[in-house]
Amino acid sequence: MRILVTGPESSGKSTLSRQLAWALDGIFVAEQARHYLQELPRPYTAEDLPRIWRRQRRAEEEALATGASFLVCDTGPEVIRVWSEVKYGYCDPVVLSAARQRTYDLTLLCRPDLPWSYDPLREHPDARDRMKIHQRYRQYLPGAVEIRGDNRLTQALHAVFFSLGHPPLNRKWTPDAAAARPLPRGG
Repeated sequence: MRILVTGPESSGKSTLSRQLAWALDGIFVAEQARHYLQELPRPYTAEDLPRIWRRQRRAEEEALATGASFLVCDTGPEVIRVWSEVKYGYCDPVVLSAARQRTYDLTLLCRPDLPWSYDPLREHPDARDRMKIHQRYRQYLPGAVEIRGDNRLTQALHAVFFSLGHPPLNRKWTPDAAAARPLPRGG
């Protein structure tokens, strides 16, 4: 099962992706934009965004080739699409096409209702801006399951098991429980 965890910056995507991959004993595919931007010796431009998407796609393909039952992707092409549209007012056709294909079995959309966490790569500290961006994700991903508030891992696991046709979980997963074991492969 290929699971996409997405949403605006500082919405808990990376944390939830790692926890979910751990809970499912799956493969975690890290957000490649972070690695790319940290290695970039200059400010990024619109031309970098398709490169970031290709890098993300390659990481997903490598993880998929392992044959793992669960692949948990920390962002996908829709992040590059929204990022490009918000920052530059347009999106590269290759990224736009990938974002429209939606090749994931389940999409989890994280609501930006967590406290802002500073990071030098983040660009939207204003909560209203992040909510506007979140609305754009909702528009582009109408079938996504929204993850909000506390107990995000429990919500995500319920969504996974529901999509697989299994009964709901009768236990609550917490970040503390997820942190007790090593994180999954990848990233």
